Amino acid sequence: MTSKFVKERIPLRKRLHHHNPHGRLMVLYRFVLHVSKVVLIGLFLASCTRTTVPLLPTGTAATEIPQVDPTPLVFSTFEPSGMYAVVGIPEGEVLPLRNPAGISGSIVQELAYDARGITATGNATNLGSSIWMEIQVPDGSVGWVNSLNMTEDVSQEQFCHDDRALMVLDNSLHSIQNQDGDQLSQIVNPRRGLVIRHDWWNPEIILPAESIPGIFDDLSEMEWGLLSGGEFKIQGSFKDIILPLLEDTVLNSPVPICGELPSGTTSRPALWPTEYASFNYFAIHRPAPEDGNSFDWRTWAFVFEYIDGQPFLTKIVHYHGDV
Repeated sequence: MTSKFVKERIPLRKRLHHHNPHGRLMVLYRFVLHVSKVVLIGLFLASCTRTTVPLLPTGTAATEIPQVDPTPLVFSTFEPSGMYAVVGIPEGEVLPLRNPAGISGSIVQELAYDARGITATGNATNLGSSIWMEIQVPDGSVGWVNSLNMTEDVSQEQFCHDDRALMVLDNSLHSIQNQDGDQLSQIVNPRRGLVIRHDWWNPEIILPAESIPGIFDDLSEMEWGLLSGGEFKIQGSFKDIILPLLEDTVLNSPVPICGELPSGTTSRPALWPTEYASFNYFAIHRPAPEDGNSFDWRTWAFVFEYIDGQPFLTKIVHYHGDV
């Protein structure tokens, strides 16, 4: 094996550190993971040593894997703030704070699409298929909102320094490389499932959490939106439509970039959806080839949400050159 291959196989933790100053990982603290009732965290912790092994290029033989540093991982963590932030509201729209709970409740206040520093009172109620939670906003007003419009408030700095989030990303990339739905299901948001956008301008396609184990084998056709120009529908299964685009990006020694969205030449600017303003993400970028088509680049954003202080993969968003 050539030395070039060894150089490309920088562990995911080190690659993040090298390419993003905000991604420097603290290694001074141990953490204790709490098992929530919605997921068995221990299932993916059992494979946590994979975070020290970068992805293999397609077709690489097992004998070509270099020796892995046996030093055990020590994860950084942080104490949850207990604060919440608004999500799912586009810029220019507002989230009504109501009392009592429900869409018929009187509007107490209107919250901005990127409002943060919100406190949960601990009160919640089921209304049909929705769960409404009572919150208190910074000015002291109290009211009710749909819980799907709330997310735990984690700063970008906390997220980029959280080794647990990088571990979830590494397991996400391995699950794509190996087409392992069971592994992916262990790290996907149990509340929202996996939300996919074929392009940032196309609508969300929601895959329920219970469907993730079979995601790589399911050939059911879905509509992923419209090609740029709005004339032709994008139809097909996850395996036929989304997976090839993911593999084109993540199978070649991917370098994660935290909180930044690299792009390339395109007629349609790569914009972060404003309704995701309070979510954190890692971007995986495959640049255009040198001396090739400058439009031939691709980026996937892996979007995270914290539940009870634990990071989960919740969305993936596709960006690419558009002519």
